[in-house]
Amino acid sequence: MADLESISGSILAVVTVALGLATAPAHAALITFTGADAGAGSLATAPNSVAAAGSFDTAVAALGIENTITFESSPLGTFSSLTLASGVSVTGADVNGNNQSIVNTTSNINITPSCTPASCGYNTTPGGSNFLLLFGGTATFSFSAGTDAFGAYLSGVQNGGETITFSDGTSQSVAIPNPGFQGGTDFVGFMDASKSIASITINVNNDIVGVDDVRYTASVPEPASLALLGGALIGLALTRRRKRNASATIA
Repeated sequence: MADLESISGSILAVVTVALGLATAPAHAALITFTGADAGAGSLATAPNSVAAAGSFDTAVAALGIENTITFESSPLGTFSSLTLASGVSVTGADVNGNNQSIVNTTSNINITPSCTPASCGYNTTPGGSNFLLLFGGTATFSFSAGTDAFGAYLSGVQNGGETITFSDGTSQSVAIPNPGFQGGTDFVGFMDASKSIASITINVNNDIVGVDDVRYTASVPEPASLALLGGALIGLALTRRRKRNASATIA
């Protein structure tokens, strides 16, 4: 009986170590994907951004299933907190501290000079119309299960010093390229394999920026950790089976 208890204790220790490894953060490098197109008011005139998005999509496919948020099912108008998908939400505040908005046009924004897609943003979803409008300020995407990859088209970018910030265990900042004062289109994405990032914030200062076709994928433990965990669980199952067989023999 003492031997069986010792074996069970050893298996439990292995399972505990495996679980710790499965949830421990990996030390993979942060990889970024960016493209910028000065003056672009559509994806048809934004080849650098489209190429960066394609490279991001290809790289993220190795991490798991990529999910895309197009905002097409999101209600038009301002929001304090908006659920975008299961376990994914967005909050934000504009340059005046008010709520951000889901829109399908920027032509009604009263500024001088008047808004154009290149200067104030536009929809990038084929056949779609809706997008997230940032009237300056920030937008924070939250992921209840964590994510290890994030990317989006950013249109109407005119200012420098704008960033995407998050924490993967340490504070990280990815620069949003500045196409120039005439505005334009960017794609910005990053992957941080096996990290679990809970929230990501887009910071656009005093700029008017459209955000669309947001990509993300769920965090997953490293394969080696999963293999160790699986082996430990199989060992535990075999030990329990031997215990049952031993009890049947004694009886």
